Amino acid sequence: MKKDLETLKGILARNIVSKRQKLRLSQEQLALQAEVDRTYISQIERALGNPSLLVLHKVAAVLEVDVVALLMSDEEK
Repeated sequence: MKKDLETLKGILARNIVSKRQKLRLSQEQLALQAEVDRTYISQIERALGNPSLLVLHKVAAVLEVDVVALLMSDEEK
């Protein structure tokens, strides 16, 4: 299924928030561990940011998931 950019950003946002909350991490904790700014994590979680592959890799590592998993909708999991 082909997804447009806004759909992907929404899926990414929901998945990051969900996984971060399950791990009981604050945005600040996630940002520090991923070595990115907290405001950027906030933008990504609000589907405003368009993170690079490097940032996605860092965030996924902290959240203990694959980058691909962050981009999968609930139906695809």
